Amino acid sequence: MYCEDSRIFIENDDLCNSCENYIKELDCPLLGALIQGDVFLEENLLVTRCGFYKEFKRNLYIVKGKKKDENGNINQG
Repeated sequence: MYCEDSRIFIENDDLCNSCENYIKELDCPLLGALIQGDVFLEENLLVTRCGFYKEFKRNLYIVKGKKKDENGNINQG
């Protein structure tokens, strides 16, 4: 994570990328403090152990056997 021109950038290695507070709710206390100016980030920071972290998992399911035709109707196949 780093700041540039009053903007906060999250890097690929930061724990924020899999945190529910950042991805789903956009309600991270750490980012909120940085945005409000309560905390200043002078150098790069790699977020690896955050006390506000809540793991966010996506659950995707593949449904087989149903296909849509050109009219959008579902055909069993």
